[in-house]
Amino acid sequence: MTMKCLKTLLGTTVILTAGVFGAHAETLVGYISPIAAQPGQQMINQAIEAAATENGWTYRVLDANLSADRQVSHVDTLLTMGAKAIGSWSLDANAVAGAYSRANAANVPVIGLNSVGQGVTNTVWWETNLCKSGGAYDQQAAWIAERKPGAKVIVFGGPPVESIINNKNCFTAAAKAAGLEVIDQVDNTKDSTSNAATLAADELLRFPDVQVFWAYNDSSALGIAASVFANGKSIYNGENEDGVMVFGINGDQDAITAVKEGRLTGTWDPDSYATGLAVATAMKRAMDDPSAEQEDIVVAAKLFTFENIDSWKDGTERGYTMDDYPLAK
Repeated sequence: MTMKCLKTLLGTTVILTAGVFGAHAETLVGYISPIAAQPGQQMINQAIEAAATENGWTYRVLDANLSADRQVSHVDTLLTMGAKAIGSWSLDANAVAGAYSRANAANVPVIGLNSVGQGVTNTVWWETNLCKSGGAYDQQAAWIAERKPGAKVIVFGGPPVESIINNKNCFTAAAKAAGLEVIDQVDNTKDSTSNAATLAADELLRFPDVQVFWAYNDSSALGIAASVFANGKSIYNGENEDGVMVFGINGDQDAITAVKEGRLTGTWDPDSYATGLAVATAMKRAMDDPSAEQEDIVVAAKLFTFENIDSWKDGTERGYTMDDYPLAK
């Protein structure tokens, strides 16, 4: 039986597996999480760990905690530990390029999550992070426009991470193309529910006629919804069609519960558990055939609203394996 413990070294949480420093630790893989406390990141980590166990690998997860400098340091740490493959969600592609290149020079593939750039061997994408015609945000904008034609929309971005910026810009373009009116954009750079609530309160004072809030993650959406209620307004949830629509992204359990209870209009579930399995798949392919050019993997996402929320299942209950998880068409 494998024994595990958690240690904290200089603010970094590392999963240690008994025997890792022994002679049997032949294949070490690591994942550098942009912020390990986020529920979706925890689900990704859980799936990679399960796949590592299945394949007989030793696994480490390191927390960058939204610091690109720490992410660079973590790449070097994993290389020093002898990692054979690294997964990483780049916080700043330019900042980590040198570290990724050092990994490449050591014949260690770097699997990017929603990340591209120098040193990234290939990428696992959330479908929501690919801005394409007819894609996720075009579908969401059409859903909104069908129910609230010409609605006034406020778009919430977050920290200046490339994937977040791209998502915000993609939805903004889709909303405008669908005839919605984007009246303001604001960034929750502190990446917290409380800060989102404060920012939303200010927006509601400035734009009391706002009809839709779109947020880059669920924690922001929950903060926005709290401010909507605090300002005497209601949430659009199927029963209250005069309410304000509030959407998040991540499919976090708190957001799913909020949709079920009518406190959020909807959230994108990018399928974090499947994402972790996809990262493990990409690692295995790259290690098995280092010379082959690997194709990117795009994990299917689903928008859950009051209309279909009863069909939602936790990622661990969806029956996925490394050979069977949903891919975008």
